[in-house]
Formats: sequence, structure tokens, C-alpha cells
Amino acid sequence: METPEFGKKDEISCTYCVQSPVPATRTCLHCEASLCEEHVKVHSKSTEHILVEPTTSIKDMKCSIHNKVIEFCCSKDGACICVSCCIIGEHRGHKVDPLKEAFEKRKASFKDSLDNLALEREENEKKLERLLEKRDNMQGTATGVTERVAALFRDMSEQLEALQARAMTEVSRQEQQVMVRVNGLIEQLEKKKDELSKKMNHLEELRNVTNPLTVLRGTSHEQIKCRNSQKTNESDNDIQVSSSVDEGPVSLILHIGLLNFAENLQDLKALRQFTGIKKADVTFDVNTAQHKILVSSDLKLASHSTTSQKYPETPERFKSCQVLSTNEFTAGQHYWEVDVSKAKRWIIGVALKSIERKIAGNESFLGYNKKSWTLFYQKFLGVSHNNVQNTVVSDSTVQGVGIYLDYDAGYLSFYQLNPSRHLHTFTATFDEPLHAAFYIFDDSCIKIIS
Repeated sequence: METPEFGKKDEISCTYCVQSPVPATRTCLHCEASLCEEHVKVHSKSTEHILVEPTTSIKDMKCSIHNKVIEFCCSKDGACICVSCCIIGEHRGHKVDPLKEAFEKRKASFKDSLDNLALEREENEKKLERLLEKRDNMQGTATGVTERVAALFRDMSEQLEALQARAMTEVSRQEQQVMVRVNGLIEQLEKKKDELSKKMNHLEELRNVTNPLTVLRGTSHEQIKCRNSQKTNESDNDIQVSSSVDEGPVSLILHIGLLNFAENLQDLKALRQFTGIKKADVTFDVNTAQHKILVSSDLKLASHSTTSQKYPETPERFKSCQVLSTNEFTAGQHYWEVDVSKAKRWIIGVALKSIERKIAGNESFLGYNKKSWTLFYQKFLGVSHNNVQNTVVSDSTVQGVGIYLDYDAGYLSFYQLNPSRHLHTFTATFDEPLHAAFYIFDDSCIKIIS
């Protein structure tokens, strides 16, 4: 039953004071009248005349069925009822409490509820405080990692810029060397050009002279012969100067520099306090492979076969076309890479050691139960756990996948290789050994990258 809305005391006037409004101090539920202090004194003292705080909601204080004052509360139904409800109504035979007693009990229960709510609020505040602290710590950690990543790439940029400078210096050295030779030859040829022009002008002048003695005395037969045959000493003397940069020394500088750069990358990471990730030597476990999965001798390649391999029956062997790794992960951080370029469809991920092996159904299929977490490509690229699939977006076809497992922290991340990008991360609590897991489809093979 809804709590009635009682009018404010100063808003209710005495029903019998008609000359001028006088504030009522009580309301009689029997008379359905409000009384001032003087009229209360002369009002009937009979028990049926129940006086309450001044109210205009008298109807709410009476039973809607019997139109009698509500005096009891039904313990069974929690309804506020009148005496007739107790005797002849639908609450007949139920345990009831007087209204005032029920009111006191309900108020007492409010205290218990308030105490419980206060405890819940206190716990909520503690959780909120912890989350706010985590958020602040996360922001601080993210800032720190961002700064270290930026510093790492500055270090790499400095080394690459230094290597670039060395290669460019070699190009400039060759350019300057060639330019010195070319400029020298140009200067010689320009000087010779001037000399030839002078000699030609002299001969032209002699040709225009009419006095035989002047011509004969001005030149000798040998001079003319020398001048006419001068080309025999210098003709067809090609200038052997390279017009391009010799890329051999430049390539050698780049080769040595890039090798050194690659070798220094781990040192640069360590300098900026990034832990090194060592690739796990993951191999296929033949004892778990379904009969139509062919595993290579080095245990790195698994392909689908049209014929049964007639493996011996083992408790670990799958009935579905799946295979696990020999590696068992129970703690720490692990990383391995998988080549899926030869598979039109594929499912890879991890599975708990206790995953079902002998039923070819959701209990066993990777990604379709609580015991496996997978990245897959069938009609689309996606992730799956406990038979819940979500799409993963990539700008290019995924041909190689890097898998990172932090067992203790409960992280399983998938990365696309070349170009390198994060695809998805699962968070979970691992409470038993994990294995790398693979589903091999028809006409497909999957390779673990060593």
C-alpha cells in the first residue's frame, strides 16, 4: 500500500471554525473532520473517534472495501487493513499486528536496512577509491611507458640518422671527387678552346693578306703542317669520367650499419627498461593430433591429410581435427609465431589441458567452450571464446600471427605480422596448464615459425 501524503499542519484549518480559519491540531478519522485545539477538548472521547495528525487524506486512512479506519497490518501479506478485513475479509485468519506496533517494527527494520546500506555504501566507496587509484596509476604508468617508447625511438632515430649521414657523406665524397676531375678537364678544354680560337684568327688574317712575302715570312711550312695535323695527337681522346655514383661503397656502409643497428636493438630496449621477449620453441604434439593431421618430422608443420595416419590411440588424442602443442604453459610470459598463409581457413589459440578430446562437439571445438580462446579466419577474421564470436578488423590479409601469453597476468594477445598490428586481447584467470592449440581444415597446413 502506498504511503499517504499528509497535508502540512499549517495548511489545514479547523472544520468547525467557520468565522475565521483556525489551524487544526488533530483530525478525526471517524468524523472525517479536522479540529482546532478548542474543538479537540469538546470532541467525543469514544474509541471509534480516532484522532491523528492533521491530514486532508482521510480516505487513505480508511479501508477502501469496508470504509473503516485502518487499524492493523497483515503480517502475511503486508497489507494495511481494517477490523472487518480481519474478521470477514480476505485476511481472515491471518496473523495481524496493530498498526502502531507494525509501524514500530517497520521503523526498526529501517534501522537494519540503513545499517546494511551504510556498510554497502562504505564498501562501494572503498571500491571506488581503489578504482580511482588504479586509474591514476594507469595514467601514470601509461605516461611513463609512452615516454620510454618515445625515448627508444629517439635512440633508434639517432643511430639511423648517423648511418644516413655516413652514407650521404660517401655519396658527397664521390660527387666532390668526380667534380674536381671534371672541373679540371673543363678548365683545360676551355683554355685549349681559347688557344685554338687565337690560332684560327691568326690564320684567317694571313689568308686575307695580299703580299706574298708577308705570308711566307709570317709562317713556315712546318707550322702550317703542325696546325693542320694537330688533331692527330688529341682527336678521339674520350674523357673517361663516370657520370654516376659508385653504389658499392654506399651499399657496404648501409649493410654494416644496419647489421650493427639490428644487433644493438636489444641493447636499446634494455636501456629504456623494456624486457626482451624470447620466442618460445613451440612444437606440435603428435600424441594429440587427430588421425587426418600429418605432422612433419621437425614437429613444426601440421597439414590435413586425405588418408588416416593410423596413430596409436592415446587418451590425449582429439576426435575432432585438432592438435595441441607439446609445450605446457603454467606461469610466466611466452611468445610464438604461426604462419597461416597456406591455410584458406584456420583456427589458432590456446586451450586448457583438460579440454574434451573424445567428443567432436562444442565441448571439444576450439573457441566453442570455456576452456579455449582462439583467433580464426573462415568467412571473416574474428575471435572466439565460449561460443561467442566477435569480428576483428584488419586492413590486409593475415598471413602470419604472433601470440603473446602472460599466464600470471591473465592476458592472451594476438598480433598480425607484417605489417605488425595488435588484433585482440583476451583477459582471463588461468587455473591449469595451457597449450597452444590448432584446428586444421581440409587442404590446409599451418606452420610454427621457428
